[in-house]
Amino acid sequence: MKRFALHRMLMVITFVVFTQFVFGQMSNYKSLYIYNFIKRIEWPVAQSDDSFHIVIFGDESTFESISKIADSKLAGDRPIVVEYIEEVEELEFADLIYVDYSKRKDIPEISLWIKNRSILLVSDYKNAKQTDINLLESSDGLEFIIRPDLIRDKDLKLSDMLIQLGKIDNENQ
Repeated sequence: MKRFALHRMLMVITFVVFTQFVFGQMSNYKSLYIYNFIKRIEWPVAQSDDSFHIVIFGDESTFESISKIADSKLAGDRPIVVEYIEEVEELEFADLIYVDYSKRKDIPEISLWIKNRSILLVSDYKNAKQTDINLLESSDGLEFIIRPDLIRDKDLKLSDMLIQLGKIDNENQ
């Protein structure tokens, strides 16, 4: 009986460690995708200051991961500032907003806040039609749905490579 309990406890510990590893890795992948979106999209000349502002809404792991990237990388020639928020009311300024699945119900309100300003809206919620880019977990890893017309309407310039790498959402195009 003790062997069974020990075996069961080891299985639970292994599962917890593995789950934390996988979620940690996924946050790293999301952060790398977000950084590569920044590299492959051109924003209009900065209107407020010289920094590129990323707002992470509801995902502390991705916030920590993208903050590490921001410490050593630039958005073009601009330093990257990363902010973490838990409520829509905390939004003040952004060039890119990432909305975690756990905050998906707030996407319509964030979309209204953005209007047609040059702010890229990214989420990992597959069914969010108001977002510019949706990150999706698949059996092949991470992929993304892109809505070029929504992005261009915000006066953002997409690279052809980004369009080729993503899946275009034909419902909005």
